[in-house]
Amino acid sequence: MVISFICLTFATLFAILGIAEISFPETFITFTDKEFVLVIFPKAWKYGLQTGICLVALAALLVIPAWRANRVFTEKVLENHLRLGIGGMFIFASIFKIQSPLTFATLVAQYQFLPEFANNFFALFMPQLELWFGIALIFSPFVREAAFAIFLMFLSFIVALSWALFHDLGITCGCFELEGAQDKAEAWTALIRDLVLIGPNIWLMTRKNKSLITLWKKN
Repeated sequence: MVISFICLTFATLFAILGIAEISFPETFITFTDKEFVLVIFPKAWKYGLQTGICLVALAALLVIPAWRANRVFTEKVLENHLRLGIGGMFIFASIFKIQSPLTFATLVAQYQFLPEFANNFFALFMPQLELWFGIALIFSPFVREAAFAIFLMFLSFIVALSWALFHDLGITCGCFELEGAQDKAEAWTALIRDLVLIGPNIWLMTRKNKSLITLWKKN
């Protein structure tokens, strides 16, 4: 178990730093924008996305020796972390949209994907789904159902972002902030993040329904 614990600790750290580099640049847990790094590598700030992908890939590789050393413990840790991480992300993403439904509706309209009459309904409905299924993934025993609902939301995000990129709309994804037109690089970043996270979410769909407390009880 010691080997699994060490590998999973570093995997968790690398995954957190990687997702931060991909999704939350210029925050306290990113480092490609830190002054001491830029002194040594002046162009490091340009490569936050690439750095994030490499860190996530390294985290995934560290899971392999952990799984071989102790499969049961590794699976429990992965399920625990993924439920907290993905569920927490969806809860966090919903807050801004619930607080500013009109702004979110305006952003949805910028995608030019839905009929005009559906934009307001979507802007009111989707954040509620994000909030409640995010809560369900963490706190309820129905991990399969919650993960499946989140999987469908991931698919909708991927389709919408691909649509925006294909039509060169140059808008932000509206996932964690409600701003207007942005460089389309932000849409690419959001698309890559969703493609990275949909895999672990699919794995959660295969897990047995149980609460996080029950997960850690001895079989």
